[in-house]
Amino acid sequence: MIFLILSAFLLSISSPISIALDNIAIGIGVIGLIVVYRTIKIKDMDYRVLGVSLVGLISSLFSVNPLLSLRKSHYLWHFLPYFITSRIKREKMKTLLIILGAFGVISALAVIFQSFTGIKPTHIKSISSIHILANPIRAEGFFNNPLTTSAVVCVIFFVFVSIFIFYDNKKWRIYSFFVSIFMLAGLIFTLSRSYWIGSFAAFILLPFIHIKSSRAKLISIAGIFTAVIMYLFVPLVHNRVETILHYKKNNSAMDRIVLWEAGIDLYKNYDLKYKIIGCGSGNLYRFLKPYLIKQVKITFGDKNIKSHLFSSVHNEYLQILLKWGIVGLIVWLYLWIYVLFRNIIFIIKTDNDFYKALIVGITMGFVAFLVGGFFEHNVGDAEVIIFIMYILGINKNILDSLKGEVV
Repeated sequence: MIFLILSAFLLSISSPISIALDNIAIGIGVIGLIVVYRTIKIKDMDYRVLGVSLVGLISSLFSVNPLLSLRKSHYLWHFLPYFITSRIKREKMKTLLIILGAFGVISALAVIFQSFTGIKPTHIKSISSIHILANPIRAEGFFNNPLTTSAVVCVIFFVFVSIFIFYDNKKWRIYSFFVSIFMLAGLIFTLSRSYWIGSFAAFILLPFIHIKSSRAKLISIAGIFTAVIMYLFVPLVHNRVETILHYKKNNSAMDRIVLWEAGIDLYKNYDLKYKIIGCGSGNLYRFLKPYLIKQVKITFGDKNIKSHLFSSVHNEYLQILLKWGIVGLIVWLYLWIYVLFRNIIFIIKTDNDFYKALIVGITMGFVAFLVGGFFEHNVGDAEVIIFIMYILGINKNILDSLKGEVV
C-alpha cells in the first residue's frame, strides 16, 4: 500500500505542474498495484474505465496503421491514476487534497506571473529582466498550453470552492478559500473560453447537483452574477467573451467551425467499419486533411491554408466519434453519465459533510471538463487525461465509503 500512497502523493504534486513526474508517479503506482493485486476487486466504475481503454485498443488494432496507432495510444497507462487513487486508504484523502491545493496554487502563480510579465517562471534569467506589462496577456502556465493548464486549474478550482462553501470546518474553509482564489485567477488569465463556458455551465447546474441544498441555489446565482459582472466591467474578460458572441470575426472561433464541418463530412464518408470503430488513434489527420483543406478554402480562401490545418477537430465528442467510432463515443458518454448519476446519488445519501462537499466539487469540475470538451480535444493532452483519471479515482474512492452503494 505504501507504493500506492506515494504514487498518489506524487500525482498530487505533478498533476498541476509536470508531465515528467506524472510518469514516475504512475510507474510507482504500477508497482503498488502489482503488490496488492490479490486484494483488488474489479467492479462497477472500474469496468467503465476499462471499457474506454478496450474500445481504443480495438480501434487501433483494426486501423489502417495499427503500429502507429498503438504508439500514439494511451489506452491503459494514462488511465492508471484512476486505479491508483481509487485504491489508496481513504484516511489519506485530506492529505492528498492539501498537497494538490498547494501545487495548484503554484501552477496558478505561474499563470499570473506570465500574464503580467510575459515571462514563464522557468525562463527567468534575472530579477532585472522582469517588467510588469501594461496589459495582461494570455498565459500558458507550466504545460506550455493555456487549454491544458485551464483544464487542470478549472477542476481544482471547483473542488476547493465546493469545500469552502459546503464544508463547515474553519481550517479547511480558510485553506480552500485561499486555494480557490488563486485557481480562479489562474482560470481567468489563461483566457480559455472553453473552460469559462464549462465553468458557467457548472454554476448553472449546481442546484441540480446538490439538490437538497438551498445554499447551492444561492451559490449558483452568485456564480452567474459574478460572471456577468466580470464581462461588463473587466476588459480582459469582456474582450475575450466578445470573440464568442461575434465568432464570425474571430479566426480561432472560425477555425473550430471549419474543423467541425470537416469532421462531420469525414464521418459521413467513412465506410461501415470506420463508422463503427473509427480510424484509430494517430490516424485521424490523414483522413481529415482533404476535407479540412476543402472547408478552409470555403471559409478563408486559398491563402495561408497551412495556418488553419490542425490534427484534431477541437471537439472531444466528434474526435472520439472519428477516432473510435460510434462504439467509442457511446462507451465514453456512458462512463460519464454513470459517474454523474452515481455522484448525485451519493450527494443525496451520504451523511459525511466533507465527502459530500468534495463530490459536489468534483462533479462541478467534471461538468466544466465535459462542456469544455465541446470546444477542444482535451482528452488528447496526456496531462489532462492523467489528471482527470486521478480525480476520477478519488471520486470512486469516496463513493465506496457509502454503505449500500448503487452498482
